[in-house]
Amino acid sequence: MSENPRISEFLEKALAAGIPQESLTGLLVAQGWRERDVYRALGDHYRKILGIEIPHRSGTGASAKDAFFYLLIFSTLATWTIGFGSLAFQLIDRWLADPLFTAYQGSYANYEITWALSALIVAFPLYLLVSRAVLRDAAADPYKLDSGVRKWLTYMALVIAASVFMGDLICALAFLLRGELTSRFVAKSLVVLALSGGVFFYYFGGLRKTGDAGSNSSQDRLMAGLSCTAVVVMTILGFWQLGAPHSQRELRADAQRVTQLYQLSLQIENYWRSHSSSLPDSINQLAVGPRFDPITHTPYEYMPGAGSSYQLCAVFARPSPAESPNSAAYLATALWTHPAGRYCFPLDATATIQYPVQPVY
Repeated sequence: MSENPRISEFLEKALAAGIPQESLTGLLVAQGWRERDVYRALGDHYRKILGIEIPHRSGTGASAKDAFFYLLIFSTLATWTIGFGSLAFQLIDRWLADPLFTAYQGSYANYEITWALSALIVAFPLYLLVSRAVLRDAAADPYKLDSGVRKWLTYMALVIAASVFMGDLICALAFLLRGELTSRFVAKSLVVLALSGGVFFYYFGGLRKTGDAGSNSSQDRLMAGLSCTAVVVMTILGFWQLGAPHSQRELRADAQRVTQLYQLSLQIENYWRSHSSSLPDSINQLAVGPRFDPITHTPYEYMPGAGSSYQLCAVFARPSPAESPNSAAYLATALWTHPAGRYCFPLDATATIQYPVQPVY
């Protein structure tokens, strides 16, 4: 029943007099009545004439569920595309090495690769699952493609994609202006263009879908197939470059051994200065410090030599990762380079021993 009997009475008499419904609606709205109340009164009028209830379409409009799914889609989209780009940049930096821009490559490169791989492995499958659920829901109810929530969140995602696109290109161009290799700039720019272009092509085109979700299923499958192929290839390349988790653990253990041997060398140097230029007979004479292998818990070997020379020995799981001779880290790693197995470092208590830059792990 209409909330105001005055509207109902007016509509019944006006419609009976043959006045068009559109004119009555406009007239009442112009007089200050809410359009919703006018249509409710019209509904009461036609229900009385027909003797049946006006059917209500369920599930129309945007719901909290739709907002949740779209937010989840775009958050996972941002996560896996950023991870994809970061992984691609790291691989480009390795395959197209520039000796002037690899100062920190050995210390941090694999951390970036592991985070990028983790983002791809977790976020991309979740993105596919949620996107599939949303597309299936849109196929059952095509009018949801006109949802205001969907359009607002899609435009927000496009703004974020445009910002990432501009930021990455600005960063790549800045390195080019600093003298980085042109081939690396071109490769990174192509990665950014592919990611941002794919997002814009798919989602900006999706905004034009207005109720025929089924006709766009081939495009959805094509983009899903291309994305899956690119992610699988990039994941394989990442693991190929990174190695198995067991290999990374062995490299980390070797890095800790080298660091502990360096700390022992500092203590021996301090002992030399404070004991009238003499070496300790055993590392047990040194201050408390690392003396045992972190994995096997066997003691490190110390062998004093003639004068100020001595050796520190350990058993390593893997050979040292090779550093480029042109890199800034090469001089710091050269002294601590070792093969797999037992190796002794020839050291001198009077020499300034450089801190060992950590190998890639």
